[in-house]
Amino acid sequence: DNIKLSEHSMKLTPEQKARKIIDKLFAASGWQVVDRDHYAPNISAVAIEEGLLKNQMEADYLLFINGKAVGVLEAKREEIDVLSETVCEQTACYARSVPNRYRKYSEPLPILYQSNGKTVVFKDNRDEGSDYIEINRIHTPKEIAKMLGITDEYAGLPALSEREKKALRACQYEAITELENSFRTGQDRALMVLATGSGKTYTACMAAYRMLSYTPMKRVLF
Repeated sequence: DNIKLSEHSMKLTPEQKARKIIDKLFAASGWQVVDRDHYAPNISAVAIEEGLLKNQMEADYLLFINGKAVGVLEAKREEIDVLSETVCEQTACYARSVPNRYRKYSEPLPILYQSNGKTVVFKDNRDEGSDYIEINRIHTPKEIAKMLGITDEYAGLPALSEREKKALRACQYEAITELENSFRTGQDRALMVLATGSGKTYTACMAAYRMLSYTPMKRVLF
């Protein structure tokens, strides 16, 4: 398997290799990375790969929180200087070019990233005089929600990680996802129904952990 993986990695272009690393950075910070055909507004924190923009342009990653576009990430291969004037101008252009079919936090978008897989730089686009700073990570959805003053209590809920998904059965994953969607849309109560032996206790503990960790919720009665 290791040999096959190495052979596959050798076939990747330099930009594809950088994107693999960037995908992992997004996942580590609680973002779900999807292609544009699988985007749904009810995903709490998502980065759309090759998101469509105006004038037939595409953003390498178009970031959404609770169905609103909040930022872009421009990906380059490792040898490209992500702070070059050309890259900065390209990212700024993308931030101004989100089509009207999407809801937007603001126009232009406020959150800008540029990365070559080795370096990640960030800029708050609301401050015209600000420069990019090197952070070498992606902010979590909760951090960005706080940065933008988003008051929705569930805006900071990260996507379930691949490790968490592997630990859950399909019914458990669906139950947690739909429970969070219910709360996010303003429902104040919900009922999860799972068959005997399907792991209701584990499901409840996982749901409680996420609420206590990523929302203002302070107590859970179990």
